[in-house]
Amino acid sequence: MFSAKTHSLYIAKVAELGDTLAGSVDLALWARLAAALKQLDVVQVQVVLRRTGSVVLAEGMIEVEGQIRCERCLGNMPLVLQVPVHSALAESEAAVGALDPDLDVVLAEKGAVALQTWLEDEVLLALPMVPRCAEWQTGICPVSGREVFVTVD
Repeated sequence: MFSAKTHSLYIAKVAELGDTLAGSVDLALWARLAAALKQLDVVQVQVVLRRTGSVVLAEGMIEVEGQIRCERCLGNMPLVLQVPVHSALAESEAAVGALDPDLDVVLAEKGAVALQTWLEDEVLLALPMVPRCAEWQTGICPVSGREVFVTVD
């Protein structure tokens, strides 16, 4: 088992029969996600790793809890996000393409993946483009308590 707080994941150390990557990450290392959110509370990782030759298959979930700014009322709203992981870690794209071209490729320079960067990238790509806390036209936002006025053309 590998800890989600690990900085580097060496693909040669992943057991052929399988391994896991689990636990909470070190939030101090996730500056890009912290900057995108109003508040970052928890990031939990549960990923099954399986090595096939020089490629490590990664399947699982990253769960994120925090707060993000609503683009409608500009207040803070809760964010609970489950990010599926369906990736292959390898030193070359060709090795992954030969195994399964539908997998997301994560390059392992000199056999190592920058674990925190890879996991944070997965979450950043899954964030909503335009977060909205509720579908309503005008009045008090049920989440932030702010008054919202929307003009209709």
